[in-house]
Amino acid sequence: MLTEGDFRAYIAAFNRGDVPGYSRFYANDIHFIGRAAELQGRDATVEFYRGVKLRLRETLTVHAVVATEHALVADVETELHALEDWPDFPTGAFKRGDTRRSQNFIWYDIAADQFTRIRAARYRVIPSGEVVPDTLARPDAGMTPQRFAAYIDAFNRDDSAAFGELYHEDVTLVIAGKHELRGREAIFDFYRAVKATTCRTIEINNVVTAGNQLAAELQSEFVALKDLPDFAAGPMKKGGRLFINTVVLYELREGKFVRIRSAELRKINRP
Repeated sequence: MLTEGDFRAYIAAFNRGDVPGYSRFYANDIHFIGRAAELQGRDATVEFYRGVKLRLRETLTVHAVVATEHALVADVETELHALEDWPDFPTGAFKRGDTRRSQNFIWYDIAADQFTRIRAARYRVIPSGEVVPDTLARPDAGMTPQRFAAYIDAFNRDDSAAFGELYHEDVTLVIAGKHELRGREAIFDFYRAVKATTCRTIEINNVVTAGNQLAAELQSEFVALKDLPDFAAGPMKKGGRLFINTVVLYELREGKFVRIRSAELRKINRP
């Protein structure tokens, strides 16, 4: 099983440009899905990074890791520093000397101690000068996948008494790194407003849990009950469907959610 120590060794090798050191973690048929590229295979992935590192310096900082035998989810800060002008950089023109920082939730699927798929979900852009704190791993009552499934089921039934029972009194929800809600009532009010204009259903694709941390890949479907030109996730017409695939990181205290953060993997809008 890949441990957190193994993962940090992978990140250290990546940061120093040690191709044999980081590529040994890639399966031959690895599937990489990021904001800048989608790649298939170890050779294509390594070649992509060779080209990137000639034109910019990329440094990754790990702020949290949730690891099991078959998956690892990490909260990773990415700093890009342009070594030359890159006008057609995939995520926007880059000027020599410019630096960009972002926070991303990255999901690694694992088989035989190698990454078979890597998917990055952008959480937020980090303002200049901000120091991002690490998420501390602590012993906790934790949460089983079965209990988490019951929480999602209660949410889908709109049973706020049941799903709200899993919110710690100090709970904070941050949606896509932008919209922050503090306390149970603020979260209830937000979801009441969403459910008044859409029918929302959440499915669980995967769950990884360890100690006081839980990571989930969720698939949400929104069906608009009326025209929604100002809907937070994008304009919708009555009857339109919006599918959002997210990575959500949960921190627990006393077996309840005390911090929840979501990042978008992909979004599909179907009129």
